[in-house]
Amino acid sequence: MRNFLRLSMAAITLAMGTNSFCKPITAVLRLKERVKMEDLAASVLSPVSLRYNSVYTPEEIRSLSAPTDQSYQDLISILKAKGFQITGESKTHLWLSVSADKSVFENVFATQIQDLTKRRHRTLAEPRVPAQLAAVESVGGLTNTRELRPKYILSKMPKFLEGGIPQAAIKTAYGFDAIYKAGITGKGQHIAIATYNGFNIDDVKYFYNDSKLDPMPSVDVVTFNGTAVYDENSALETQLDAEFSGMIAPGASVHVFASSTNDDIGELQMFNAILDDNRAHVANYSWGGCETFLDPTHKDDMAKVFARAVAQGVNIMVASGDNGSDSCADGTNKADWPSANPNVVAVGGTSLTVATDGSGTELAWSGSGGGISAVWDLPMWQAALGTPYLKRSYPDVSFNADPQTGQAVYGHYQGAAGYIVIGGTSMAAPQWSGFMALVGEARAAATKAPVGFINPIIYGLSAEDRATYFNDITSGSNGVYSAGKSWDAVTGWGSMKAGSLFTKLSN
Repeated sequence: MRNFLRLSMAAITLAMGTNSFCKPITAVLRLKERVKMEDLAASVLSPVSLRYNSVYTPEEIRSLSAPTDQSYQDLISILKAKGFQITGESKTHLWLSVSADKSVFENVFATQIQDLTKRRHRTLAEPRVPAQLAAVESVGGLTNTRELRPKYILSKMPKFLEGGIPQAAIKTAYGFDAIYKAGITGKGQHIAIATYNGFNIDDVKYFYNDSKLDPMPSVDVVTFNGTAVYDENSALETQLDAEFSGMIAPGASVHVFASSTNDDIGELQMFNAILDDNRAHVANYSWGGCETFLDPTHKDDMAKVFARAVAQGVNIMVASGDNGSDSCADGTNKADWPSANPNVVAVGGTSLTVATDGSGTELAWSGSGGGISAVWDLPMWQAALGTPYLKRSYPDVSFNADPQTGQAVYGHYQGAAGYIVIGGTSMAAPQWSGFMALVGEARAAATKAPVGFINPIIYGLSAEDRATYFNDITSGSNGVYSAGKSWDAVTGWGSMKAGSLFTKLSN
């Protein structure tokens, strides 16, 4: 969080001692919109809009919402003249990544930046945009102290285990078999994995090959803000996201967008890169943190990014968290970031038991992130939830996530490679992402537009129809909240009945 205490530069220098920046720092500038991103998002969701179910491209967003080309070029010229280097530009012309020595940021934006350890820094005064840079709406990332965490849990020790629910059993229990028998595998579809730090792509390929997936998914890395350095803990998250989404949609192409920094800047750059790329209509995000720690500027910036995803018809499937109703893990009842944002699909967790006949029964998993946001308003499509759900409430859907009913991911742990049984909602989200790629193939084959943001669709179903498409989870709790009939703040509407929900969304 920002610290607004004002200190003299001499005091700051004394406090920092000889610890100074050895490299320039980076910020992301959000530019003023001519048409608000929220309005573009609303237009593709409204049946009375001429753009209903007709999503925007980045180029269309630029023509409608960005500053004029002349204003944009003038801004870049001014920034360069003031000592900034332009390190990244969005296709929409609404976002600029800029780099400079901290003294340049301090002078231009009338702020003070304190150098912390491990290349972290924070502002000691709110940045102010000068009149000469009137096209700039906000300056994001000058405080980069917040770090997100992966949402997986190791099942148990020792590190490598035989076990976990087999892939075939998961697919049968949730009703995927009929989809595959119809020849649907996600062919021609793209899945974006939003993540941090480097990973071992050969581990992902080994998982695909060893699983004998047919067809075989492809996986690649999209670089956008520098080379991401390998980190074993992060890598396991990235690999399970890529492996499980490809497992469910073996015909899809999986693109890993791995930010080289785990901070607010990295989060902004990562999602803008995914949306600028504009191939994937589903993105998986299995990282998060406590909503309370969200910087106000970053909150507003990411609200624009997630609204843009809706405008472009991209479903961002977010793991809802692994601390139940206590996202902050401090004994309080607080919501998770970004699960509680209204423009993402929050995926909660269940505990799945597979019977000998292949059918599955589920309870709510106690760790399933869920609750009520303190910062996001209740979206229109949740208006019927009633008290106490008067702000955005989550999750929306769920899937197997209990580490005790876990699944096996292939990766490295303590330097050695093997299968590791894991749990957590980051096991649930990528399997929903794979499912959405299956829907995407069916719609493309029928020359239909992408299905678009699914939350208004599933919240708008009748109770009778919903029983056809979802397994309602009615037992268990995540702390403050209990599972029950219909929607609840532990499992949302429940887990998918993949075959019938696929038919619904495909049509």
